[in-house]
Amino acid sequence: MILKQIEFGPNYFFIRLLVLYMDPFNIIIEEQGRKIDLNIHPQEAGSYKIVYHGGLVGEIFMGAAGENWEAVSIEDLDPGTHPMYEYQDPLDDIRFILKEPVVQKIGDQISRSYS
Repeated sequence: MILKQIEFGPNYFFIRLLVLYMDPFNIIIEEQGRKIDLNIHPQEAGSYKIVYHGGLVGEIFMGAAGENWEAVSIEDLDPGTHPMYEYQDPLDDIRFILKEPVVQKIGDQISRSYS
């Protein structure tokens, strides 16, 4: 965990803001009768890139109302430094993790890692 201090303002006062950055961490979800190990990469914007076996499969973030997690598919993402996950056969296709009920499970696991 890294704390970064940023200072804003003119000479007459400064506002100090501590921004929390977390290192990537792992979670395990159970879905479709199997356990799936995911690597979570927190982003500065408050979203989380989801990596499976070294490849990016999507990104999730808390919705505007602050109640539900939402997903962005890999087709709509800039992968940055992460290679995109390549699906080799139907058994290897884990795109279902970006469906709404599974996204909520992942978000719940992320929330627990902060508490």
